[in-house]
Amino acid sequence: MKKVNLPIKWRLTIWYGAVLSLILVGFASGIFIYFKNSLQESIDTKIRSIGEVLSSSMTDSHNTSVFGNFERYLENVLGKKPKGKFIQIMDSSGRIGAKMSDIEGEALPTSFSTLEKAMRGEVVYETTDRTKPRLRMITIPIIENKKVTSVVQVGTSLEEFDETIKKLLLIMIISIPSSICVTIVVGYFMAKKALRPVDQIRRAAVKISSSNLDERIDVSGRRDELGRLAETFNAMIDRLKDTFQRINQFSIDVSHELKTPLTILKGETEVALRKEREKQDYQVLLKSNLEEIDRMSCIIDDLLLLSKADTRKIKLDVEEVSLRDLILDVCMDMKVVADKKNVELEANELEDIRLKGDELKLRRMLLNIVENAIKYSHAGGRVRVSSHANNGYAIIYVKDNGIGISEMDIKYIFDRFYRADRSRKRASGSGLGLSISRWIAEAHQGGIEVESQPAQGSMFTIKLPI
Repeated sequence: MKKVNLPIKWRLTIWYGAVLSLILVGFASGIFIYFKNSLQESIDTKIRSIGEVLSSSMTDSHNTSVFGNFERYLENVLGKKPKGKFIQIMDSSGRIGAKMSDIEGEALPTSFSTLEKAMRGEVVYETTDRTKPRLRMITIPIIENKKVTSVVQVGTSLEEFDETIKKLLLIMIISIPSSICVTIVVGYFMAKKALRPVDQIRRAAVKISSSNLDERIDVSGRRDELGRLAETFNAMIDRLKDTFQRINQFSIDVSHELKTPLTILKGETEVALRKEREKQDYQVLLKSNLEEIDRMSCIIDDLLLLSKADTRKIKLDVEEVSLRDLILDVCMDMKVVADKKNVELEANELEDIRLKGDELKLRRMLLNIVENAIKYSHAGGRVRVSSHANNGYAIIYVKDNGIGISEMDIKYIFDRFYRADRSRKRASGSGLGLSISRWIAEAHQGGIEVESQPAQGSMFTIKLPI
């Protein structure tokens, strides 16, 4: 059987209506029972007071003036003739000695069980349903010398009581369903209005695709939970848009980086095949092709490394590393590169710091940063590497006095394939070195920052936990 999934606004409305119905029915039932019992207690109190006055009066008068003119006797005792009442006096055998009825209809004889209880000295209440109107009666025994001599019965019509209860019941039957219906209708529209941002989110999500990431949800100043949800959704779209733009740019850059060496390979091979050449010419051609193949291999290896880093599939081979020795080894390796470009490379003010890390990856990070500093330094320039410990971190500085980086470029230099100096694309590597260096630093719970100004050089700051 297929499960029916109602919209949230309907489910909220139904639940709200059901809870309200239970509350109203429970509250109305309590009010109805309390009002009915209170009204009945009031009736019982009135007829009991009349009965007690009569029984006390008859005991004092020793029944001398009761049976002559009963109605006049009642007026004398009660002050006025009771309206809507049924009063009678019986002896111990159940014979009626005096009787007064202001109620239309036939009188109901007293039941044997009621008379029997009265003769035992009990006060008995009873409701008579076999008359029209119904009667509420009290039977009070008159005791003289510790013996029941007679019985006073006082009854009153329940016509007004029944009419009042019917009206109250009718009001509840009409008002409760009406209130529930009105509440359900109002609750539905309130739920619909409250959940409108959710529907906006749904419509926006339907419209969004990789080619349409400019769609946004109108928050309209809402500061509730749904407003924060819409803001979160808009922020997620911004992140998706930025990610798609980076992916598109990355695809373009990869295509360009691989297309250039492939074009060179194809062009040189086509030229070589046009005619027979000397052995030396083929050797030069193959050497040039090998350089381009090495360049593509380097790019592909770096891309694979970054892809594995993104999926967290690379594990660090952590060991204790002497940072001072590592920096000196890197500077020794890069000295040849620096000398070729007539750049002075020096490493000084190195503190003897030991930290836990992957030595090979840390070496690659430093090689990339130092090589980058040498590459963008002028002939006759200087690259200086130093380090010290501060607040549980090892701080490495790589400073050069080269061409520097513009403010517009500085926030992008760690992006893949990005080069601040666009005029040196082919001579400046694959454009992945700084991206890899940043990943290595972050994999060691550290980071890399850069400060630079055009024509004044740059300073890279590497921060690694000790």
